[in-house]
Amino acid sequence: MHDLLHDPLIGVRTRAGERRLSLPDLLAALSAGEVEGYTGLRAHQADPWHVFLVQLAASIQARQPTDTLPPDPAYWREGLLDLAGGKASAWHLLVEDVTQPAFMQHPWMSWEAEAADYGVTIKRGQTSYAPKATTPDELDVLVTSKNHDVKMARVGAEEVEAWLYALVLLQTTSGFLGQGNYGIVRMNGGFASRPVVAWAVSLHPSQRFQHEVAVVMQLRNSTVRTYGYAARGVTLTWVRPWSRSDHQFQLADLEPWFVEAARPIRLVRSPSGHLIALGATSKARQIGPKTLENGDVGDPWIPINTADKKKGRSAMTLSADGFTPERLTDLLFAQGFELTALQQPQVSEGPGWFVASCLVRGQGTTEGYHEVRIPVPPKARLALLHTGQRQTLGQLAQRLLSDAKAVQKALNTALAVLSEGGPDQADFERVESWLKTAKRDFGRRWESLYFPTLWRGAEEEHDTVRRDWQQRLVDEAHALLDEATQRLPLPANRTWRAITQAERAFHGLLRKHELPFPRRAPAHTLETMEDTTP
Repeated sequence: MHDLLHDPLIGVRTRAGERRLSLPDLLAALSAGEVEGYTGLRAHQADPWHVFLVQLAASIQARQPTDTLPPDPAYWREGLLDLAGGKASAWHLLVEDVTQPAFMQHPWMSWEAEAADYGVTIKRGQTSYAPKATTPDELDVLVTSKNHDVKMARVGAEEVEAWLYALVLLQTTSGFLGQGNYGIVRMNGGFASRPVVAWAVSLHPSQRFQHEVAVVMQLRNSTVRTYGYAARGVTLTWVRPWSRSDHQFQLADLEPWFVEAARPIRLVRSPSGHLIALGATSKARQIGPKTLENGDVGDPWIPINTADKKKGRSAMTLSADGFTPERLTDLLFAQGFELTALQQPQVSEGPGWFVASCLVRGQGTTEGYHEVRIPVPPKARLALLHTGQRQTLGQLAQRLLSDAKAVQKALNTALAVLSEGGPDQADFERVESWLKTAKRDFGRRWESLYFPTLWRGAEEEHDTVRRDWQQRLVDEAHALLDEATQRLPLPANRTWRAITQAERAFHGLLRKHELPFPRRAPAHTLETMEDTTP
């Protein structure tokens, strides 16, 4: 029931309008360049779904190679069946016979043997369920302690497409969530996250799909050799029964683009007729060995942190700060990270995009969904392709970041002095919360300007670029300081002292770091600037 191989379950946008497609129809339409977007995907689901499709397509192509991606649904239907070992039920969302696989759902040994483990009880002939989820949102990995970022359990239980995306998210991106709830092998430990980082020649869904399938195909043989994968092995890890007492597979059993089904989950119909998800626990992660805890398994979308002090190498773990300019700079210029061919700039005409997303996980919480799409103009892309120019541009990037840090420090100090009414020694702890807000405001201003400024370095003199950058930083910071003098409640008998001392502190730190002064002084200090600056 709800057969992905034949039923039109997936909503897409095309030039001809919105359509609903089966999974083989979708792969064919992506291969033909017809898909322009999805109607049912939410932001945090988009990249994991894209990666899932690329993994399927690249695995099928490895078994049934063609010169170009075929726009023929029959080719993809046959390939999907082949990946499932001929078991068509592995592509059905709901299969009543629990001894058969369903989509992203392991088969059971028998109903009698496992039903109780999945929360099913039978008393006096009445069957009752303790479901893991009654709606797709409850099954999704997006967990918030206050249930406010994206409301859980808001999607109707009968929205089959939503169940499809929720299953993919849960099974391919989950981390550790309490005893018996293990996560995927493609992350650095149970409390990490699975990032998706790539260099895209286009943000058009079909073009990005075609490009990444091609690159991933080129990586296959080297990944097999490096990580010990099987040239022909298991790709869909939910087709066989899992005892849940140990690892179901070792890496050597799998093909390199295997699709995980990390949790024991089964969709069934409740007595009221609605879809619900049952869940059991396991005593081990699905993929072994146990010693593999660093997430370095050859995933083309995951950068490898080569500066991990404890593990040596590990899959990149994103903090709650997200993709900061510093982290993105490290990735773009491979500073402390080993990048795959999918994360390197491509030889092509026109601009490109550096794309990255990650749903950051904590211990039982979600610490934010982070996504960036950085446009890279043609000249900057060419510079990144040449080692010497890339290194030079990377050095400019570090200088720009250093300037931003210095101006941030000057602004923080000036704001602290101002908020304290002009004391001789600023009490930073007293105004810590207020400073965080101001720092965030300044960060938003300069972060939006950082990459456009950096790319100027691919075609302009770096000294000129940096002078302009420094001046813009100082002016933005000074504007925030000026705003603060207008809205911050200050003691009447210390207002003038607070303002002049804040300006003095700001200018003093600018001079210390050899930064320019603001191009415009605020009206209330114009006449006394010479007296209040060091």
